[in-house]
Amino acid sequence: MSYHDNEPPWGYEDDPGPLVRPFAVTRGRVGKDLHKLDILTLVVAVRTDADMATLDREYSEIMRLCRSRPISLVELAAHLKLLIAAVKVLVSDLIESGHVIFRSPPPPVSGPDPMLLQAVLDGIRKL
Repeated sequence: MSYHDNEPPWGYEDDPGPLVRPFAVTRGRVGKDLHKLDILTLVVAVRTDADMATLDREYSEIMRLCRSRPISLVELAAHLKLLIAAVKVLVSDLIESGHVIFRSPPPPVSGPDPMLLQAVLDGIRKL
């Protein structure tokens, strides 16, 4: 199969995926000092639409997505089609600027109950 010089190697109806690299979206910054954000961290907007007018596109989109209800970082990444690492940097910026607040899941107090695991295993074996 050969392609014309001016045509991309994918069909016009095929989606080539995100064309902007994640480090371009975050301006080369990486995940340092990110408020201990987890993929299950919930984010909610606390600023008005007027405050979003000066934000870059990705920041505005995050604000739009978390305006009506809390949304997790993993959901934001899926909607934005960005890596979790990039979303953590963007959300961290919005936390610092006071545009959003967050709530991370509590750390597990202890490991799974061995008796409960054994009961589940016994139940599976009976199937």
